[in-house]
Amino acid sequence: MELREQIAEYIEKKQYEIVSRTCDLVKIPSINVEDDSDKPYGRQCAQALDYLDDLCKEKNLVTRNLDYRCLEVKCSENQTGKRLVIATHADVVATEDDNIYPPFAGRVYGDYIIGRGVIDDKGPLMACLYAMAFFKEYNIPLKNDIRLFFGSNEECGMDDLQYYLDLEGQPDWGLSVDDDFPTVNGERGLVHFSVTVPKSEHADYIHSYGSKQRLIHDFCETTIDGVNTVLGRSEKIKNPVLYTFTESKVPLMKNPEDEKNILALMRDIEGKEIGINFQDEVSGKTAVKVLSAQSVGENIEFVFDIRIPVSRTTDEVVDSLKAYGESHKLPIKIVKVSKGYFQPADNPMVALLTDVYNKEVNANEKPYVMGACTYARVFENGCGFGSGNPHEVKPLPKGHGACHGPDEAHNIPVLLDAVKMLILGIKAVDDFWSK
Repeated sequence: MELREQIAEYIEKKQYEIVSRTCDLVKIPSINVEDDSDKPYGRQCAQALDYLDDLCKEKNLVTRNLDYRCLEVKCSENQTGKRLVIATHADVVATEDDNIYPPFAGRVYGDYIIGRGVIDDKGPLMACLYAMAFFKEYNIPLKNDIRLFFGSNEECGMDDLQYYLDLEGQPDWGLSVDDDFPTVNGERGLVHFSVTVPKSEHADYIHSYGSKQRLIHDFCETTIDGVNTVLGRSEKIKNPVLYTFTESKVPLMKNPEDEKNILALMRDIEGKEIGINFQDEVSGKTAVKVLSAQSVGENIEFVFDIRIPVSRTTDEVVDSLKAYGESHKLPIKIVKVSKGYFQPADNPMVALLTDVYNKEVNANEKPYVMGACTYARVFENGCGFGSGNPHEVKPLPKGHGACHGPDEAHNIPVLLDAVKMLILGIKAVDDFWSK
């Protein structure tokens, strides 16, 4: 039987099981929290790894739980050759308030599994698991060291993958399965910085909040001149912190010069004020946004997020921020730096995987760069490969169905296609490295 015939037979046989097991995984509310357990990312993240461990063993795969930070999965104990690590994660962002469907029910509605984390990243994780199990079930030997990595802290820092790589070393290539096909060949660099300035007599209390997985705080509570107000995210107020300060009728910062400069930073979405308004063809323009604001004693602390094109370095941004702070007498503090990555479209591995996808679907899709952060940036050499359909339009209201949003929805045929594509991708890499 030819490989594609085997894949078709396998998916036909396993399709209901794949859907059912994905639903079961969605039912585990694996949000990274600190609780009274001894697990590094909380009891629920540990439960998700235990569930996956049991499922992998059921498939006769070899597993290793590394202190409940992650689960490593292989076809056999003593694998040799070049090493490929395919990384996905079982942790999810906290739920929204405006879900139509229960977020942790793990149910099927028509052609969709709907629930928190099914796109990011539990559906893709299951696709990887069943792709690896295919080689075991059909007794197809892999000549190279192909491993799966199931993480528990992708949404809150990725120290789980770094922990694994500190133990095992960098692979010859790493794949993040957290995006749309065909391949992601780059992610923008990220810099977070804070600015702390004295608050005015009008600002009695300011506190923005949201889950630690959210990129922008969902709410901003203020007491201004004795009046308490809570603003939440909505279609009209996408960033409550930005709205609070740019729309205030009274000054909220003590020094007019501070107010002028910080409001300018808030409104400057391309980084012109800081001198980092970079742009390139593959990743677009610099993006700047304010994430949070807190009153701390007599001060207000603001935190900003910067995403830069892949052609520029985070060092350039840090230098520009320091210079801006000095020239405007603003106490700027660098909070977080995460270097992006970029692989040329003609990189052999990127080209190979892109070609695998295009041949299978008879398309001419190109690798693309994105602004989000995935495990791919932690690898010295790697990229993203799947598992969503870039052209899918979901039958849900605007704002629903996507990752990190309400009612995450994974199309079942797309999920099953991802299993096939990952099998073909693994086989293509294994053959390429074995020549």
